[in-house]
Amino acid sequence: MAELPDRQLMLASARAQLLEGATRIDCPGVPDLVVASWRRSVSRGVSPNELKSTYHPDLDVECRLVRCAKPVVEQLVEQIADVPACVVLTDDRARILVRRESSRWISRVFDRVYFAEGFGYAEDTVGTNGVGTVLEFGESVQIVGAEHFVDNLQTFACAGAPVRDPITGRIQGVLDISCLRDHSTPLMHSLVRTAAQSIERNLLHDRSQAQQALFDAYARVESRTREAVVAVGPRVVIANNAMQTLLVPGDQEALHDHIRFATQRHSTVDDAVELPSGARIRLRGSTVACGHDVAGMIGVVTLLSDQEAAPALPLPDPPRRERAESSSPAVRSAQATAARALEAGEPVLVIGEPGSGRCSLLADLATDRRPGLTVTRIEARTVQIEPREVARRLVAPARDTVHVLCDIDEIGDRAAQALVDAVSVQDGVPGLLGGTTSAAGGGDRQRLLTLFRQSVTVPPLRHRTADLPVLVRSILAELAPHRELRLSTDASRVLGRYRWPGNIRELHEVLATAVARRPVGVITAEDLPAYCQSVPRSALRQVDQVERDVIVEALRRAGGNRKAAAKALGLARSTLYRKIRQYGITD
Repeated sequence: MAELPDRQLMLASARAQLLEGATRIDCPGVPDLVVASWRRSVSRGVSPNELKSTYHPDLDVECRLVRCAKPVVEQLVEQIADVPACVVLTDDRARILVRRESSRWISRVFDRVYFAEGFGYAEDTVGTNGVGTVLEFGESVQIVGAEHFVDNLQTFACAGAPVRDPITGRIQGVLDISCLRDHSTPLMHSLVRTAAQSIERNLLHDRSQAQQALFDAYARVESRTREAVVAVGPRVVIANNAMQTLLVPGDQEALHDHIRFATQRHSTVDDAVELPSGARIRLRGSTVACGHDVAGMIGVVTLLSDQEAAPALPLPDPPRRERAESSSPAVRSAQATAARALEAGEPVLVIGEPGSGRCSLLADLATDRRPGLTVTRIEARTVQIEPREVARRLVAPARDTVHVLCDIDEIGDRAAQALVDAVSVQDGVPGLLGGTTSAAGGGDRQRLLTLFRQSVTVPPLRHRTADLPVLVRSILAELAPHRELRLSTDASRVLGRYRWPGNIRELHEVLATAVARRPVGVITAEDLPAYCQSVPRSALRQVDQVERDVIVEALRRAGGNRKAAAKALGLARSTLYRKIRQYGITD
């Protein structure tokens, strides 16, 4: 359908007014989204007389989005076979990943305007168009003829629709049909919207069974309530609009970590939780099973009034010295319970993974409460060698010392029995006592639990990633006092993606390595150990770790260019992509 001459003149007049600097444009027939796009194009310095498009040679044209979209694109090309047109798929940065044409001659026409694989069509470089404007607007659009901002594109018409990840809701790319202006019909807009929905269905089916199970459960819960609903899995978060507007971003991140931690311990929760901003919420959640595995947890969140929030997880009194404050509700709850136990003189056991800060929690609380109080660590091997001497120290009437039995699950049965017997003979533990464990243990080690009256659980670092920035600052201050050191954005992103099997202890080792490489200034991703740039799905053998580190180093030398890295390694690109997925190597 040809664009009417009168409409072309009206559009040309409106655009001319805008280019001349008019604050108000007399354009009653121009769509608001087009006017808004023109204004953005002007503010970003896009030239109306010259088409500029950047070529990107290193795009991943074998990515998941392309794999899920290809059959839909081929089918769409067949549907428009009678019209000289092309179908393109772009990524979320408007870079063209796939182009298919219904005729050969039309491909040469689009080549002249750089509408081809590898080129970018973002609005801030190309102006108003059916790709970049979709990403700016967030919905499908049809741009016809003179609605384009750049002169070279005004002979074309295009209809584009966003392709969203059906689980996260984020735009993954844009599907676009483009043709000459005279061949444009409203049917193009309908076709591209339907095809984009087909790609989204393919993306959903391409997810793991666990993620599909989590999404299905979330959809059922969300459809039955108007409250804030969130689904949290190991690597995915889904939230409705009510959830996204209920809490500030920092509180949302802390809540996600709290839910991941709760998922490992309970099948259902009904907790009052205090978040970093001071907001108090009620979290009602249940886990979602997928076979024998847990896919994640669905939570319904409501804000609590001051009266309702009274029994919420209480926080310890303000510390008397500077230290890294956690924003994790689970950590703050553990601190509060342990603080009350220490104040009451009750022995307290801290449960958590090695390196998660179990002993530090006790030490910080003890010295915060009572300056001058000494915290003494008693290692498991010491108990193994001299259990009776350790028992004598535990029952000594010293109220200025907290004895911490570290890793009681590593104490052998015979030593555990001897320690408990020796303590029992001397009528218990009158002094302050703490302990750490990653598991309750078996045999006679179970008797060690009788020494304690309270227990708290510290989440692993992977379930409290909101604490990473403050932990990093604290550790860097310890490693390099009085030095200017900070992380680059890329380095922070790498640390945020890593799973931290060694917890805070491993974070300390990683930063120590980085500081040795970059003693002053900005620590970059290249300064971090290679293994930090990998998030494998399962434990790696030593030979796999070596291969992973070699691949990461090759990608770093190639500046992230996978094609160049594959060539340097002597691998086929498909093999390199497979190994990147296998080792969970992040960009």
